[in-house]
Amino acid sequence: MKKTSRVKWALFALFIFVLGLAFFPLAKEKIIDGKFFKYSLKFLKEKKPGVAPIVKYFPFSRENSLKEWEEKILKGKVAYGVEKGGELSYVRAESKKTASALYYKIALDTKRNPVLSWRWRVDKFPKRSEPERIEDKKEEDFAARVYVIFPAAFFTGSRVIEYIWAETLPVGTHGVSGYSKNIKVLVVESGRSQEWRYEERDICSDYVKLFGVPPHLDIGAIAFMTDADSTKTSAEAVYDEIKIGYK
Repeated sequence: MKKTSRVKWALFALFIFVLGLAFFPLAKEKIIDGKFFKYSLKFLKEKKPGVAPIVKYFPFSRENSLKEWEEKILKGKVAYGVEKGGELSYVRAESKKTASALYYKIALDTKRNPVLSWRWRVDKFPKRSEPERIEDKKEEDFAARVYVIFPAAFFTGSRVIEYIWAETLPVGTHGVSGYSKNIKVLVVESGRSQEWRYEERDICSDYVKLFGVPPHLDIGAIAFMTDADSTKTSAEAVYDEIKIGYK
């Protein structure tokens, strides 16, 4: 494995570990004083027939829309910025031999069937010298990724679902990341397209499909990333209307 790849994923492991430290006390507090239970009841009361309660919605309609998101730099900084095109506004991500992710910390109870939805489009795929593979370590770049992170007190106990837009891998392809058995990757879009694509994922259902068991940890963060550091090329994607809530 290239040294840059080892550094990149060592930093990612550290990032998950830090999230675990931040959210493990929150999980215990939730059980002890019932704060999250009261919060959940609020959404249940507000739920309208046939409408899933949304906990957080990111329309990216303002220039400062990314202020709520934090950045984890893995190898150089990807250029993330709010862009407007006609009546649309969205986040454009441009990677030039770089890898950094934007993440948002949020506590979600997996017993309440969380749902994540978003719109995205890939404008440029990283150039590979070898066939695209989920388990690849040498050229571990994807133009668009969305993460759901289940942090534990220690990284070895954490779990991650990684949704990707692949260039050649068929939709539905899934496997284990080449860097950790705790990261499961699922192809939800594939190939070139000039059209926006909409995704809506039943997180617990995907978790069972990928890990083989129901989640025992709550969600602690969501993230998205465009990267092209391993291939030392460039990649571009746009993201919009990220919503996280319950069924």
